[in-house]
Amino acid sequence: MAGFPASGPAPNDNLMIKGLPLDSTDESIKAIFSQYGTVKSAKCLPVAQGKTAAAGFVTLEKLEEAKWIVENINGQIPQGLTSPLEVIFATPREQRAEKGKGKMGGGDRWSPYGMAG
Repeated sequence: MAGFPASGPAPNDNLMIKGLPLDSTDESIKAIFSQYGTVKSAKCLPVAQGKTAAAGFVTLEKLEEAKWIVENINGQIPQGLTSPLEVIFATPREQRAEKGKGKMGGGDRWSPYGMAG
C-alpha cells in the first residue's frame, strides 16, 4: 500500500506517537485519538531528561482506523494540539523481543562470570 514505509513494521492496530506535549497523560492521548477511532488503550511514556516532546502508544479497535490515522494524521497537527505529530505503526512486541534483551543484548555470550543470558 502506498504511504507506508517499506522498511517499517507492517500495518497493525498499535501506533507509536512522537511529538506529544510534555504534559501529556494516558487520558489526554486517548482523548486526542478518540476523535479518529475507537481507542482500546493509550499509554504515555516517561519523558527522558532533555527531551522536548513526549511519546506514547495508542491501540485502536480496528486496523482500518490505525491505517487511516497513519495516512492522515502523521505530520499533521491534530485538533487540540499546536504542533505536528509523528505517527507510525508500532513494532509488535514479538518482533521487538527478537532484537535482543535490552540495551546490553543478552543471549549466549562469553562472560567472566560464566555464560551470560
